[in-house]
Formats: sequence, C-alpha cells, structure tokens
Amino acid sequence: MKQKLYLSHYIRLFIIQFLPNEKGVSENTILAYRDALKLFLKFCVDHLKFKIDKLECDKIDDKIIRRFLNYLEQERGCTASTRNARLAALKTFFSYLGCEVPEFLDKSRRINTIPQKKTPHKIVDHLDSDELKAIIDGIDVDSRNGYRDKALLLLMYNTGARVQEIVDIKLNDLRLDAASQVKLTGKRKKERVIPLWEDTIKVINAYISVRKAKQEDEDHLFLNNKGESITRFGISYIIKKYSDKAIKVCPSLKQKKVGPHTFRHTTAMHLLEGGNELNVVRLWLGHASLNTTHMYIEISMKMKKEILSKAQPPELEQKVRKWQKPKILEWLDKLCEEVGLCEV
Repeated sequence: MKQKLYLSHYIRLFIIQFLPNEKGVSENTILAYRDALKLFLKFCVDHLKFKIDKLECDKIDDKIIRRFLNYLEQERGCTASTRNARLAALKTFFSYLGCEVPEFLDKSRRINTIPQKKTPHKIVDHLDSDELKAIIDGIDVDSRNGYRDKALLLLMYNTGARVQEIVDIKLNDLRLDAASQVKLTGKRKKERVIPLWEDTIKVINAYISVRKAKQEDEDHLFLNNKGESITRFGISYIIKKYSDKAIKVCPSLKQKKVGPHTFRHTTAMHLLEGGNELNVVRLWLGHASLNTTHMYIEISMKMKKEILSKAQPPELEQKVRKWQKPKILEWLDKLCEEVGLCEV
C-alpha cells in the first residue's frame, strides 16, 4: 500500500528547520514564506475540497499553482510584485519538497518553470543633503524621545543599515571609544562592522544615559516608550513623523515617500557621489551581489552629469542662412536707416 505523504508535515519541517537552519534566512523572510503558504493552503482547501491536515503532496501540481496566482490578482487584487513574491516563496518550498520527496521532483520542476510577471521598474527615492538636514534638524532633543530619535536617524544614515539590522543592535554591538564602530548582523546572519562619526557617538551616548529599559530588553539599544525593543513599524513611524514635519522647511519632501529604506538608499548615493568605488559601497551596505549596488549608479543624476561632461558633443558645422550673414545684416540695417525705420 502506497504511503500517504501529507503536505502539512513537510511545511512544518520547511518552516522550523530548513529555512532557519539550512537556508539561514531572517525571521522576517520566514514569516513572509509562512504567509504565502497559509494563503496557498486556504486556497487549496477551498478549491480542492480537502481538509487541511489531509492534503496530500500528490494533489498539488503546477496547474493549481497557476490558479492560485490568478486568484491573488483577480480576486484579492494583489499587484504583480506581490504575486511574484508569493510565487518565489512557493518555488522555494516546492524545490525543497522535490529534494525530500523524489516522486515530487518532476512536479517541482514544472512549478519552477512558472514565470514571474514583469513589473514596472521604479526609481528608488533618496534624500539630498538639504532634505536630510531638514529631517534631522527637526528633532528636538529636549523632547521625551529626542535623543533616541536623533541617535536612531543619525545611526541609520551613518551606517546605511537595513531597518531590521537597526532593531537588532544590542549595546555590546557598539564600541564608543576612539575606535568607534557598530557591528551589524545582516541577511543570512552575515556580520559587518561600520565605523561611526563623532557626532553619532555623542548622540548615542546622550541617549544611553537617559534610556530606561525593561529587564528582558535591557540589551537592545533602541527602545520604545514602554522600555521594550523598538520594532520596524516603530522606526517607520518615527521617520514619517519627522519627514512630514520637515516638509514646511523643505517642500521637496512632499514629493517623496520617506521610510527606513530611504535612509539606506541615501547613504549609498552619498557614498557613491563622494567618489567611493562601487565595491566599497557594496561591502558597506552588506550586499551579497555587486548587481544590487549597481542600481545606485543608475539613479544618480549627479553622476550621470559627471559622466556626460567627460563625453563632449561632436563639433558640428554651424550652418548660417544667407540672410543671417554679416554683410547681408549690415545691408538691411542701412536700408532701414534710408527708409526712416529705427529700432523701437
């Protein structure tokens, strides 16, 4: 008798073992994969009429995946980008399933041939120096969370860190002596060390002297009003608060959607425009691939103008119409004088 292979068993192993231990992805990536699988399972239950704990691996194929993707766009109103993200999560899971269950390998291959949809190429926003200054200058350090907010935004700009990397910073990740630096833990638990400006150190020290943490969160650097570790959403709220306030001083901010990643983009752009090599910026940001860092060259108008200035336009022959030649113009002037015309 053929053994029944239930999907629920492999999803559990995928979430609690494969993703964190073998693939080494972040907690947020695991949650994104989990959400994609939850949506897919609900769709399967509704359309295949199986109880969720009785759904067998051999009931799934590329056709049901395609139907699910259409459902996301047509019934749930998801964008092509969201559809692509869900598809990427499913491909990762079914590739894993193909390795665990050889009988599923051919179905896994067909699922992996489902193409991503093309999405518009969006130019990422970054802040110019005046916009950045307006945001940070708008922080009143005498307010309740003033030192925290200023230390937070300065550190984000100083390091170009991802928002989760900022959330995860602990006090022992900081070195605030002469060789000042901060250790960041990025994707796949890769660590990198970034030096700190003196201004950043001063504000962080001022914040540490007044911060009050709950015992269970006393190791985390940035805390919320309850003394608990700050969240990604808390950081987004703080940035929006000060960027909205800065619009009065710098109206150009009204045209930009400023969030945590805007600070990361800004750091990258300013490093490149300061003359740093692309590979140096890649290491600073913690990018695994140089291709990811390449997009900043694409969006830097300052660098594009510098490139253009090094390529002069060709010396073209300036054709002058006959009536515009000096002798003809002189003759016209004399003619005007003779008939009594003069310039108004």
